[in-house]
Amino acid sequence: MVEPEKRRGLLGLLKVSNDDDAEELTRTASLQEILPEEAEETTLAEPAKKRGLFGGGSREVVRKGADAKDVTFGTILPYGEVARVCDAKGQSSLGWRLDKAPSSGRGYALFDSALDLSGPRTFYVTGFKDRCPRQFTTALAFFGSPEVHEQLCYGRPSKLYPYSTTDKAYEKVKSSVCKVGKSKPCGANLKTLERNTVFVSTYEKFSDNARWADILLHDGVVAAAAIKTP
Repeated sequence: MVEPEKRRGLLGLLKVSNDDDAEELTRTASLQEILPEEAEETTLAEPAKKRGLFGGGSREVVRKGADAKDVTFGTILPYGEVARVCDAKGQSSLGWRLDKAPSSGRGYALFDSALDLSGPRTFYVTGFKDRCPRQFTTALAFFGSPEVHEQLCYGRPSKLYPYSTTDKAYEKVKSSVCKVGKSKPCGANLKTLERNTVFVSTYEKFSDNARWADILLHDGVVAAAAIKTP
């Protein structure tokens, strides 16, 4: 007898979970780290604002991390990259707002630049401390809560879930907010964690076996990003 092909990728993992929870997991699952684990950290230098009477003493501020790259509005990024786009002229230029996290209060918003397309296109996220949107290229993107992330990492699909730099970053964030150890659910402080922490999950194409990636957003910055293989 031929065994059915196993589903892979985040969408496949979501279907591995309890059937009663599948719809909720699909609705809330997130996008985390978009750079490969072995990739070297990218740094870009940007001029700091001039200070003093004659603007003397200028210096360079070095940005680090998964979103260290700055691009001009309209740039198309390869799948797996995240960049900052400060010259986006207001939210109206970003396209259609798909979702907000958390659902109430100030937070992050996800935008689709071309809702009528099904292939890869630019998505934007707003809600960062520097007020500059971040962009990435994908065919599908959605927010995911820390609660769903913990179900995938610590629950039944955990052995199938590829552990990445976003998962490592989440462990550090969770430890500082929830005061629990590695591989332990946040517990009583989960609602506090969810006020400023969310995952963005992306799929390169519409397929259970498609390559997918996660971006972890925490406290108004991109904490980590990484591609995850099916």
